[in-house]
Amino acid sequence: MSIRKSRLALSLAAFVGTAAMLAVPTSAQAAGDPATWPCDPSEFCIYHDGQGGGAHYSLSDGASNLGQLAGGLNDHVWSVKNISGDSWCLYRDADYENEIQVILDGQALDLASPVRDQVSSVGEC
Repeated sequence: MSIRKSRLALSLAAFVGTAAMLAVPTSAQAAGDPATWPCDPSEFCIYHDGQGGGAHYSLSDGASNLGQLAGGLNDHVWSVKNISGDSWCLYRDADYENEIQVILDGQALDLASPVRDQVSSVGEC
């Protein structure tokens, strides 16, 4: 094999290897895409797990005490999605006490520690 053909073969092998490493399964892409996270139109959504997974609530009004809701979301809100048209606040305590983070309209994100383990109420702010 000539040097030229060897270089071409090596270049093709490198290209194919790189393309294979960059390929991401469609299901993995969908899970990370906030557009696919379940959330009713014009509402604020909270999720038990990251990437919009697990137990969740679509809220049009605030929730003054997440401990009273099923799903284990009190002190365990790992992701949020806001398509409500308004900013929403996350609070450390029930009854909208001790604001810890503001979620702007249009944001969808995984919450960082320690915030994700402290949310006890949520409401428009």
